[in-house]
Amino acid sequence: MLTKKFTQLIQTSRNGIIDLNQAAEALGVQKRRIYDITNVLEGINLIEKKSKNNIQWKYVRAKA
Repeated sequence: MLTKKFTQLIQTSRNGIIDLNQAAEALGVQKRRIYDITNVLEGINLIEKKSKNNIQWKYVRAKA
């Protein structure tokens, strides 16, 4: 459930880039939980690190 909320947060962010500190705060969880999610998403090539605390969503959703 947390991963789903996290991916929705990324997809609605500007340019698909999100600060991990802000994500942890917005979702009300410890930053460690966000790292758990980002490690998996990065491993399956859905996100990439832009800087230390910023990641970018690679998947572009088709507009209906």
